[in-house]
Amino acid sequence: FAEWQLVVPAFLLMLIATLLGILRWHWLLQAQGIDLRFRRTLELAFVGNFFNIALPGAVSGDVVKAFYIGKEVPGVRGRAFGSILFDRLAGLSALLLISAVALVLDLDVLWGSALLEGLKVFLIFAALGVVSGYSFLFFVKESRDPLLLGLQKAESRFPKVGSLTRIYLGIRHYHSHRATVAKTLLISCFTHILVCTACYLFLAALGDGAVERLSVYFVVPLGLLVTAIPILPAGVGTGHAAFGYLFGFIGSQRGADVFSLYAITILTVGAVGGLVYLRFKARNPLPQELS
Repeated sequence: FAEWQLVVPAFLLMLIATLLGILRWHWLLQAQGIDLRFRRTLELAFVGNFFNIALPGAVSGDVVKAFYIGKEVPGVRGRAFGSILFDRLAGLSALLLISAVALVLDLDVLWGSALLEGLKVFLIFAALGVVSGYSFLFFVKESRDPLLLGLQKAESRFPKVGSLTRIYLGIRHYHSHRATVAKTLLISCFTHILVCTACYLFLAALGDGAVERLSVYFVVPLGLLVTAIPILPAGVGTGHAAFGYLFGFIGSQRGADVFSLYAITILTVGAVGGLVYLRFKARNPLPQELS
């Protein structure tokens, strides 16, 4: 923290990335015909962040966001889940693409063991899978979608599958909103580039500024993918292990410390979301099963 000229810009980049992520979700909501003011989207996103860190593994902030949207705009909860799920998919897709691009730009990164070679092969195929998935969404019509047809067939026998069908239809809805999808992917990539840059600045503040920047852009997205496992708030534990392990391959022993600084930002955003939730609680209480 003595290196404030590095740490302060890093925290600001993390904050900008958070706000851009909310703007991304706002665009996806609008494409679903859910017309909320951006200020309201901002509030709901912060409330969701609060629940993501307050009750990990017990209740998802995504469920809370969809609940509140369903109260404000009745009959759109399935579409709300579709926007949230697509938002998550866009974020994960961007992580894979950024890591793959960094790998292509610096093919010598992490060169050596069979494990690392396998990781590279996996990453390249995962990135190709992302491209194939969006191509499927863009070019396969709803009437010819085998997954949708399978869900509808299963729903005829098992009515409870209907909720999955409606969520998937919420994702399929973006077939006719290609411009929104393109903007979403671009802003997702830019958001994660900001996060990677922040982690590079954190690393420099910790005394490892000589590490290659592209190497950081390769390992940070992979580490963040691991934090999707909701064991503790903000990926604490899994993120420390992943960052410590991956940063070791690029010649740094400060990976866990970098993740600690990243987690501080996420926990701070969640704490701000808790303050926002206090405004909601009296006027819009959660149902008993979510509280």
